[in-house]
Amino acid sequence: MKKTIKKLGVLIISAVMLLGLGGTIMADESMTGESGVIGEFTPPAGAEEKSSKVVIYKELTAYNPEDCTVNAPTITFNYTVSSSNALAGKNIYDAKSHHDPLVNVHVLTKQGVGSPTITGTGEGVIALVPGTNTLKASVNGTANRYPLTVDFSGIDFLTDGSGAGVYRYQIDETTTEAVKNAAGIKEGEVANTLYMDVYVDGDGKIYGYVLFTNNVDIDAREDDDAAAAAAAGKTEGFVGTVADQTAYYSDTSVADKYYTFNLEVTKTVVGDNYTKNNHHQFPFEITLDNTTVTANVLPIMTVSANATQAALSAGAIGTGASATTWTPTIADSAKVTYVGIPTGTTVTIKEQNDVTGVTYTSVSTNADTNADSKDIYTGEWSNTATVNCNATALTKAAENHTSTASTAKQVIFTNTLQQISPTGIIVRSAPYILLLGAAIVLFVLSRRWAKKERA
Repeated sequence: MKKTIKKLGVLIISAVMLLGLGGTIMADESMTGESGVIGEFTPPAGAEEKSSKVVIYKELTAYNPEDCTVNAPTITFNYTVSSSNALAGKNIYDAKSHHDPLVNVHVLTKQGVGSPTITGTGEGVIALVPGTNTLKASVNGTANRYPLTVDFSGIDFLTDGSGAGVYRYQIDETTTEAVKNAAGIKEGEVANTLYMDVYVDGDGKIYGYVLFTNNVDIDAREDDDAAAAAAAGKTEGFVGTVADQTAYYSDTSVADKYYTFNLEVTKTVVGDNYTKNNHHQFPFEITLDNTTVTANVLPIMTVSANATQAALSAGAIGTGASATTWTPTIADSAKVTYVGIPTGTTVTIKEQNDVTGVTYTSVSTNADTNADSKDIYTGEWSNTATVNCNATALTKAAENHTSTASTAKQVIFTNTLQQISPTGIIVRSAPYILLLGAAIVLFVLSRRWAKKERA
């Protein structure tokens, strides 16, 4: 008789557990509408069958001193979904207040079964390409989110698994820190390994998902157990801001970070109205050198009137003899602006005097290291200015070099006229001499024509 009662008790407890599993409401398909406490099993009447596909997110936080949109660097984030024995046997407890009859419910996680897939821009990857993918950036960092769809549709939990239960899977971001650094991305503090619990009822249907950062027991026998939730690290994916976490998980870590700065180069001519009024464009040479960022990048360029610059193409910045060189031409008051240069890039700038027979004193302002004053004759180059934004806490005042920065720190090359050689005078006077000569010839010819008519 006692054995029969014990067996009956076990059956009742098992039935309660399965009833609870059948009624789990842990998350909707997008992981954003979670209505249950971690580990909580709600009555079947409130449960809804979930899609076999659930969306989580990858987050990349982009920084720029002027809150600009920048091109993403070339980067591929890789992901896998797997299961192992280490995921099985974790305790999940639920408070008796959520059940009828009022008994605490306890289940053990099961090792995930089957072969779920994870897909971003492609299967197992989120691939970003400069010129195709852009990032919203700001001085304090703006989160850019990319969806990852985890698909369990190919799994039969009755055949592949053992029916009702909580199946735990492991999701890994396998992209190494070295690969991220090569794209100018700094590794964040969020976990690169996540754990997803999939709640399945006795019919093999999915009734909920929960995503964690830690493979631990979940004890929610007290309602809204903040300690249990914090230990598990409930999350929506590879994300890292407090607002993205549930109320139970106070995480102050941040996701992967991409830091950029901007550069604007302009020209001023003093004492030479001839060159100014003719909008003469001086040749510049801008060289970018970066020993760390080896992936392809593509700053966004804007060219004003009276300036020229060949279209930029995505490529590695390079270093030394392989460093990137831009060759704009810029007239007085014109400018060329480059947005989204990865920090850690050293930029050197110099200009050439290509005006015949003229000597200018050339000097720069607002660079980190300015080009010293130098008299440059026709064909000569100025000294070199250097912009070196290595900091990550970029601000408009301290680390930016554009006209819209708070201190208007665009890099300015100023040419002050010193002297004009006889050759220069002839070149500048040539158009007027030609006009005068043409007028004299026309006058002489008209006199001859007049004499012939009178004759």
